Amino acid sequence: MTILAVFVSFLTLIQPQSSASDSLSLQACYNLASQRYPIAQKIELEQKIADLNTKIANTRYFPQLKVNGQASYQSEVTSLAVQGPTLSKDQYKVGVDVSQPIFTGGAIGIRKRLEQVKGKQAIDAVKVDLHKIREQVNQVYFGILLSQKQSETVQLLTDNLQKQLNTIRSRVKNGALLPSQQHILEAELIKARQDSADIRSNIRAGYDVLGELIDQKISSETELALPKTVASLEGEAGLRRPEYQLFESSKNTIEVQKKLIRSEKYPTLAAFGSATYGRPGYNFLNDDFHDFYMVGLKLSWDFWNWSNASEKAKALTIQQQTIDQNQAAFSKQVQASVYRIREQITSLKDKMRRDREIIELRQRVVDESASQLRNGVITATEYVTVLTNANQAQLALEIHKVQLRQAQIDLATTLGLSTE
Repeated sequence: MTILAVFVSFLTLIQPQSSASDSLSLQACYNLASQRYPIAQKIELEQKIADLNTKIANTRYFPQLKVNGQASYQSEVTSLAVQGPTLSKDQYKVGVDVSQPIFTGGAIGIRKRLEQVKGKQAIDAVKVDLHKIREQVNQVYFGILLSQKQSETVQLLTDNLQKQLNTIRSRVKNGALLPSQQHILEAELIKARQDSADIRSNIRAGYDVLGELIDQKISSETELALPKTVASLEGEAGLRRPEYQLFESSKNTIEVQKKLIRSEKYPTLAAFGSATYGRPGYNFLNDDFHDFYMVGLKLSWDFWNWSNASEKAKALTIQQQTIDQNQAAFSKQVQASVYRIREQITSLKDKMRRDREIIELRQRVVDESASQLRNGVITATEYVTVLTNANQAQLALEIHKVQLRQAQIDLATTLGLSTE
């Protein structure tokens, strides 16, 4: 029974469960978590932000319109040596300036593309967080299943103890056995029931946690289906993981930033025009209020953008190299996890084979010991020891079954494979 207590403490990592439905699958938990967990809602928000920023960048194609006004007073004005009009010291202007880009070196289109890839990068980051939630769901879901298997095995032990206790009580009453034999079985039965109560508490706690992860109220009576074996657990280590999509979108973002820097090396050309009403106009000798305008082309070239472009591009290239290094390190971690889980699967299969052999032998001993106990050949303590050993062997098999399936699901999760 001490081993049972160890299993109880081990399985406290379990977590809660569910609701109105009679059963709940692991895939259903994945779907609910991806739809209802707060992080999942960020995907739609990030997409909306990217769309808005792209539209804003697109407005750079449109004419830029500015309305301006000015009123001023100056202490002196230009005077002419010959007789001419007197200029006013107070001046007023109100007008509209329009500028239309003609050539920008492709910068506007690149800025639109940059907003799109930045949005993709943000969405990929959210998907990485969601994948971590899937790993938590795995841990909680299988924790509950392990506790349930433990509960079933302890219940079998309790039923067996109760059956033998009923027989021993009768023989004690008839004087065929000492009362101490009955007391030993009664004490073990109480302990088994205590273990069962602790396990049920762990199961309820597990369902509560699972309910939080999938954002659904679930009852501890809801049945959790043991997932089926994933059809294929082969493939290059983790290449379908969302982290690889994030690495790729991060590098794409930097690549577009480099293109934007290169576009800024070119001069820009724009058409402009201004229409103004006020005084004085372009003819400063005309001091009357009137309208006047100007149209033309403007060429500009920022020398410092041209000279710094190479250095900026080098800095971005270093960032890309850093991402490549992080990706390589992540790949090694995934590969190591795959090796570890595959070895665990092989080990669990071997343990299950030996568990079945042990159970068969232990059961033979239990059957013989039950008869010996009834005939007074062995004590109740000896029988409890035999029964506990058989119970622990059965418990080990049930736990190894669940652990094997969990290892297979963990491998699929590590590889980024679907478990449907």
